[in-house]
This record gives sequence, structure tokens and C-alpha cells, in this order.
Amino acid sequence: MLTSSAVRCILVPLLFPLPGLAWQKPTTPSASVSPQKTLFVNLSCEQKQETNPVYGPVSLSEQGNWRAYVEVDFQDSRGCLSTTRLWVSKARSPYQLVYMMPPKRTAQRNGMEILGWARNSRMLLALTEQWQVGSDAPDTQQVLAVDAGTGMVYEPNLSELLEAHKGKQCSVRVTDAGFSSDRNVNILVRARFSTWVDVDETLQDVLPAKRCGDFEETWSFNFATGEIRMVANTEPLHIFKKFVPNPQGK
Repeated sequence: MLTSSAVRCILVPLLFPLPGLAWQKPTTPSASVSPQKTLFVNLSCEQKQETNPVYGPVSLSEQGNWRAYVEVDFQDSRGCLSTTRLWVSKARSPYQLVYMMPPKRTAQRNGMEILGWARNSRMLLALTEQWQVGSDAPDTQQVLAVDAGTGMVYEPNLSELLEAHKGKQCSVRVTDAGFSSDRNVNILVRARFSTWVDVDETLQDVLPAKRCGDFEETWSFNFATGEIRMVANTEPLHIFKKFVPNPQGK
């Protein structure tokens, strides 16, 4: 069992807009896309993106009191860059920006997929992806648990998943995420492990003792305490998913 008291949070007030960001609404129309497609959009810099920005559909909480959507903006003329924004609002209230992913020198492209909401809750779950253009470097994933009411963001420390396999050449990919069934806000992350190899190597080039294997694990991250522990893969991932067309995409 691994525990951690460090909970990384980003607090963006929802009562006031971010200067120059929170109240700026895109003027270029775009077609709504599925929540999965805002995770990877226009992977090739040579392909012109017909719609920009690209909007994901609106995700509704179980009682319909909260809503959210993802916007991905492209700057291909400036070096094949993208910026991803997560907007949330209470029903019948203006949207506020609660999370933004800017392009980085080592990861020019990024995207986000809304996974859904905790049952009867304002807690939103999303998966992000960042990658470097023209590189064989692995993508960087992150799971976000967002309190839509306060703007607080919890980023589970996914590097803890590899700590349990220290000494092995492991790579890990998040395959799904959700919440536990109890009243505590426990984020469950399901991940697939495999042996990591260099681009010019094969599995046979890795010493047997260093090979990771091919298996799946499920880990629990407690929002309140930061406790991290592995749970059974049979643990169900509870999450509410409802998406409607985004008016921004008309």
C-alpha cells in the first residue's frame, strides 16, 4: 500500500473572471465533436484544421445543476501549437474557465476528454494528454478531478503507479477512470502496464528481469486525504455520463 499526503491543487475562483480569458468567447463557429475527439485533434500539423477552435459537447451532471465542455484552440502558423480549456458553469449561469493547458516547449500539443461526473455531485472527472510534435517521446497523461463549485482541481500523482514496480522497465497508460461507491471522493484510475523499450529496441533487447509484463491495475486516490492505494480490478468505476450538443458548435 502506498500513501501520500501531498495533494496538488489548483484553485481558480469562480466568482470573478480571469482577466482576458474567462469572459472571452470564441467567435469562430465550430462543429461539436464527441468528448473523446477533443483528446486528440489534428495530430498532423500538415493537415489544415477546418474548424478552429474545436468544441466538445456539453457534459451535464446527474441532476443537471452543473455543466462543462472542452475547447481546443490551434496555432499552427506559430509552430503547431494547441491550447486546451475546460469551461464549467452552474445551470443558467455564465461559463467560467477553470483549467487551461498551454503549449509547452516539450509538449506543443494537448487535449482533454471529459469522462463524466460523480453521482449526485458537482465533481467532474477528465483525462488530459500532452505530446511533443515530431518526437518518439511518450505522451503524458493526467487525470483531473474538478470541483465545479469552487474551481479546485486535484491531480492524482500517477507516478505512484510506477513506484510499485520500481526496478522494472514499465510503461503505463490510463485506460479508464471513475469514482468509488462510498461517500468519500475516491478517484479510481485503471491503467495498463507493459514493458517500455527504446524506439530502436525490441522486447528481446530487454533483460527478462527488467521486463514489466502485460497487466492491468486499479488505483484509488482520495481527494480529501491524498491516500493512494491499489484496489481490485473488479472494483466498479462509478461515473455519470450525459452529453448534449454544444451551442458553441452551431
